[in-house]
Amino acid sequence: MATNFPKQNRSIHILSASREICRTIKQSDAEIRQKYPFLYHQDVICAIIFAGSLLLITLFSYLYISSFISAIWTVMLIALVLSLLHELEHDIIHNLYFKSYRWIQNCMFIFIWVAKLHVSPWYRRQLHLKHHLLSGQINDAEERLIGLGLSPNYKRMAVSVHPFGGLLISDDISKDAKYLNLFTLQLHNALMGLTSFCILQTFVGYNVFCFFYSCLDYDINSLIGFHTFYPIIRTLAVCLCFPNVLRQGCLVMMSNSSHYYGDLPLNTVYYQNQILDSWLLFPFQLFCFNFGATHIVHHYVPSQPFYIRHFTAQSVKYTMIKLGVRNNDFGILWRNNHYTIDPIEDEKQKLYGKCWFAACLLVGFPLYILWDLMIFEKFNRNIFQFIREQLLKRNIKRRDNTSDNSELKTNEKVMDVNDSATNDDMQKLNAFVNQIALYDVSADQIEEVNTKAA
Repeated sequence: MATNFPKQNRSIHILSASREICRTIKQSDAEIRQKYPFLYHQDVICAIIFAGSLLLITLFSYLYISSFISAIWTVMLIALVLSLLHELEHDIIHNLYFKSYRWIQNCMFIFIWVAKLHVSPWYRRQLHLKHHLLSGQINDAEERLIGLGLSPNYKRMAVSVHPFGGLLISDDISKDAKYLNLFTLQLHNALMGLTSFCILQTFVGYNVFCFFYSCLDYDINSLIGFHTFYPIIRTLAVCLCFPNVLRQGCLVMMSNSSHYYGDLPLNTVYYQNQILDSWLLFPFQLFCFNFGATHIVHHYVPSQPFYIRHFTAQSVKYTMIKLGVRNNDFGILWRNNHYTIDPIEDEKQKLYGKCWFAACLLVGFPLYILWDLMIFEKFNRNIFQFIREQLLKRNIKRRDNTSDNSELKTNEKVMDVNDSATNDDMQKLNAFVNQIALYDVSADQIEEVNTKAA
């Protein structure tokens, strides 16, 4: 297979195409803002969307509790609203709203964290900004945690469907992305992950017990107190857990199908994404705010709010396709997200890619409880492993302190010396990420980012 681009030097076409796409996006953005001047008031729009989303979640939950709407409608409606909160969180990560009021951003983060029932937004800020620096590279931890580069097998399906599926593959990723601390990752996932696990397992366990109890012709009402807490568990499952499973699953499948990985030049936005807007993907796009069709625009101009991006994406689509950006490349899944295409296998891989989405929908979501148990077991194993490592380090330090021969060094000391060099490099990268967290990150800064991240 021959690659379509030079490995070291960017071609003149790629540079000119990227600049043309970026210019077109910004021009479309300016035209929309001039036509609708209220779009300049980004803080006000953010506050309206945030407050409106929380009110809608409360309203739909009340309608469900009052039996005005069914559980299925409740899950879908709340998932739609949660997709708005996810986009707000993402824009706040890029510091697009309330730049001078970090306490407002933090307050919004708290509500979004609880509503999304997912990883801490403050921790996600670090991973996401590194993603923009390292997109498509082997050390792009954020995208690899949602399945980028995995073969289309049961593990990729679990990672795609389960909100915390990344824990299954975090060990391998941390070997390539040295800045990814496994204990920190699990710590920031623990609170919401365990909450979700307890609610869903209790909900499923209760219904399974009732099913078998009724099959044996026993009266379930004879168990005093058995129904006391179930209404609360059922409401939390329907109004909180299931909508997030649906939203996160759709978002992850769109994200890990629109990003390329592995055989990309560093900091070359042109190769990082494709446009996914096939009508076959409408059920998935619906619950992630049309992510697959618009995310490529964000990579070119990260400083653009999500509600404007959806208008500019339509106007610049044909410009991007004309300049060589790929559109609906379903074969990406069977190539493990690699950019390079084998012309002989391409048509077959595209068919398999479409089948993969159907498999996730028909098999992946019904097997959610199985993925849940796998991830919980992995989480427990990692915790015990961390405890053993800490005890081992403590014993080694005691042994070193009691040793009279100062020239002898344990393997642990040597490891600490080796790690210090890596940690210095990671501290520089983290310092730069913390710096750009306070400012807009746009495609115009790509050369500066490339220099400091190299």
